[in-house]
Amino acid sequence: MGIVEPGHLVLILLIALIVFGPGKIGDLGASFGRGIREFRDASEGRTPTPAALNGPWYCGQCGAAQPADAKFCTACGSPHRVPPA
Repeated sequence: MGIVEPGHLVLILLIALIVFGPGKIGDLGASFGRGIREFRDASEGRTPTPAALNGPWYCGQCGAAQPADAKFCTACGSPHRVPPA
């Protein structure tokens, strides 16, 4: 007999479902997985690049996709606060 048995896990999951609701359980799982991944990367000495610099560049005002070298939004004309890499 271990400390955590399958019946205990079911009870913990049921309480979490009641407390957080079904919509937040997925978000909690994603946050937990992201935290474990970041911890593993940090313990192995890897430095992950920010996702905002890897993917497409979007305007903070209107959300339009932008070319990497744009200093102003091509759709609304607002200046970019953070320059793309």
